[in-house]
Amino acid sequence: MKRLIPILVILCLTLTGCSREGSIDELFSLPQLTDEYLDLQHAIDGVLNAGAVHSAPTGGTHRQSVQLFDINGDGVSEALAFFSVNGERPLKICIFTQTENGYEKAAVIEGDGLNIESIDYADMDGDGWREIVVGWGMGSGLKMLNLYSLKGFQVSSIGAADYERYVVADLDGDGHSELMAARQGDDDGSRSVTLFDVTSDGETTTAQTRLSEGMEGITKMSSGILQDSSGALFVEGSCQGGLVTDILTWKNGELKNITLDAETGRSDATWRNSTATYLDLGGSGRPLIPIPRALNAQGETVYRVLDWYGYSSKGRRTIVMTTYHNYSDSWYLTLPDSWGDTITVRREDTDTGERAVVFSLWNGEGKDVTDFLIIYAVTGENRSELAGRDGRLTLLSSSETIYVCKLLLARSEWDKMPDLSYLRENFHLIYAEWSTQ
Repeated sequence: MKRLIPILVILCLTLTGCSREGSIDELFSLPQLTDEYLDLQHAIDGVLNAGAVHSAPTGGTHRQSVQLFDINGDGVSEALAFFSVNGERPLKICIFTQTENGYEKAAVIEGDGLNIESIDYADMDGDGWREIVVGWGMGSGLKMLNLYSLKGFQVSSIGAADYERYVVADLDGDGHSELMAARQGDDDGSRSVTLFDVTSDGETTTAQTRLSEGMEGITKMSSGILQDSSGALFVEGSCQGGLVTDILTWKNGELKNITLDAETGRSDATWRNSTATYLDLGGSGRPLIPIPRALNAQGETVYRVLDWYGYSSKGRRTIVMTTYHNYSDSWYLTLPDSWGDTITVRREDTDTGERAVVFSLWNGEGKDVTDFLIIYAVTGENRSELAGRDGRLTLLSSSETIYVCKLLLARSEWDKMPDLSYLRENFHLIYAEWSTQ
């Protein structure tokens, strides 16, 4: 810091036109707090001085101990502060509004439990007032969900349920959000989703549909867009040694699991003996379901590609893309549609500091394959030297690894041979948050 201060002074004097006659103390003084902030801090201190302690939400998107949201739609944000106190209904969410006299407490949401698990805000009925969704952590894995109306800053619970996970999103495209809570049955362990909708006249309606039988736990739940641009809810969980994904739609007052097989009670088409989760690979907002497909094997090891399926609101599925995922080296390649089942894959990790995946043409059982592409992951101190030898072409470089390829066939030898431009465009790294096999 002692070395940094003179540099900052010089930059200020030379680049911003600061006067040399100004006070150096002024240059390094802390920003002055606004009157609004001081008023809010004073209001919060009043609650803390009465024996409360801060208790920020432990999960979800909004985790700050003080949050600013425009609750009543007047263009001015209210402040929400989260506390716990001793006694009955120990969890408190205090809502402060700005007045001529500073921030004043306008409403308090009270709850039981050990902590505030999460909070969300959405105008669900279109009246300009945001409803508030609060998840209460009750202990022993039990969580309770409450949907509150704050119209006129009068707190009213207009919906409640126990839950494992929940999502707030506009599924039917009417411009207003719905609340979807995934729940576990009391007796048989079955799971379902309950949807809460608030009508324009403030009435709460609910709808429910079941999830796949045998779903042992929900690992992922989010909203997305289907291939026909309809909204949908994706619910994924472990099931019989693999994963299953249920896709739910909400239209004309009906909540429907469009992937559920009526005979088996499970979304059989999305079940896979794999831990590859649904993803929005293309960044279009349209999640795809990965189904592994075994390639013809050159030896005892069987390699697989992932066929990524998209769904329509009627439950029809189509293959959108196929990828080969190399989880060991953290990359994947989107394969041309024309390759189909004509290729095979093997690994060749022979030289120190480089690992290779060889793509080959499958010429039939008992026949030699025809290698046409090698992709290398090159590491180590001499990676630049290794990456540049033997006609290799760079695909992508990271801080510790250089990914290169070698083209073994010409387009005249095989009309489906990819060029360097295609490979660079369709070669991607696998990110840690979704690198599952």
